[in-house]
Amino acid sequence: MSNLLPKEAKQIAKEAYIFGFPFVANYRVFMYPLISGHPLMQGAEFNQFAHNRQLFPPTTADTTQRDTLFSLGILDLRREPVVVSVPDVPEGQVYMLQLGDTSTESLPYISTLTTGNKVSETVLVGPDFQGYLPVPRFDGVITTRGQFVVMLGRTVVFDSKDLSPAHAVQDGMQMQPLSQFLGSEPPPELEPVDFLPWKPESAAGLGIFDYINMALAWHPPAIYEMDAMAEFARIGVIPGRRFTTEGLSPENVRALEEGVAEANAMIHDMANEGAGGELIGSWFWTTKDISRFGRDYLTRAAISLRNIYPNAPGHAIYGSANRDLDGEPLTGKNRYELRFEAGKFPPVNWFWSVTLYDAETTAMVPNPLERYSIGDRTAGLKLDDDGSLTLTIGHAEPEDKANWLPAPEGAFYLIIRLYGAKPEVMAGEWTPPPVRKA
Repeated sequence: MSNLLPKEAKQIAKEAYIFGFPFVANYRVFMYPLISGHPLMQGAEFNQFAHNRQLFPPTTADTTQRDTLFSLGILDLRREPVVVSVPDVPEGQVYMLQLGDTSTESLPYISTLTTGNKVSETVLVGPDFQGYLPVPRFDGVITTRGQFVVMLGRTVVFDSKDLSPAHAVQDGMQMQPLSQFLGSEPPPELEPVDFLPWKPESAAGLGIFDYINMALAWHPPAIYEMDAMAEFARIGVIPGRRFTTEGLSPENVRALEEGVAEANAMIHDMANEGAGGELIGSWFWTTKDISRFGRDYLTRAAISLRNIYPNAPGHAIYGSANRDLDGEPLTGKNRYELRFEAGKFPPVNWFWSVTLYDAETTAMVPNPLERYSIGDRTAGLKLDDDGSLTLTIGHAEPEDKANWLPAPEGAFYLIIRLYGAKPEVMAGEWTPPPVRKA
């Protein structure tokens, strides 16, 4: 490290921070809640489903939603592959098991689209497996570079007052190590992983590199990433090592801090500008696949900040809005309208919704109506005389609340979700209408 110039140290720190940020976001949002026994995980351990039997509380951060029941799980593939089984699902019911590695890159789905709602058994295989895999026994085989895989399952709720159809789908899901599935002798036990306790203050500044080093050990780099990993090692970003600035000059330490600060600002700027999408009216909108990133590490980091693990477009398409048509930030102090013209409602096979979030907390906004989103499953919506649908958005309670989406007093943003979008959406022939001041 003695031959490292401050200019080099700053640039390497910036690149390492952007590269590693999604690994830390994944650890904070998904892995550490399981490790620490968070109630969200329902007492589940690795290779077990944690089925949330109720809709997420509106105060849940990280831009979650209440359109579906979630099923969470972390698959540990270090010791052996894991088999995921799904049941026969009634026609019309919809589920999706989204799988992602610790870099937040999505893997192939297990879902209504991929199984046709039929009984299915899929085996996930990690990078270290060297045994015999009886492929004909399975309906699908998914391989991954990651030793750990996040499973984010969604089972659609068509009636929030009756969750039993979604519960029945969850009850039929199962996760088993390969040896248990086959009834064979399991491999030897592995040494436990030394997971770092999640402390936001510890992950601030250069401290984030400790978490990045931990997580990189679970995800062997691709061949095209080897040169970057060699550069990262020059500042102490090395998979499986504790990070230290020992051996660095004070000038280089300051350079590292500057690089981290600049990288953090770049990630937030891109997230605020709708990472992965283009501005259409009020909406950052995309029909391209933002669940897979390749070498676009800045986009991957920005999406992991605000919308970690977005769905692939064949399953769901999202748009986000934090400004009105005039380019002004959305705030509850104003009243807005979102008008879907007759015949131009979101074209979907499954459902659509518009959910509102507090910009500061990234959580939904508690309100007396207990309404956090509006969509095609919302009871009591009123159409205009010409058949169009006008949603009213703001903090002040209107006289007619049928189409009102309550907002906080301060800044907020909207997410529109189209599940099972029709071909005209994928072709760019339909886009969301703009958010206008009333």
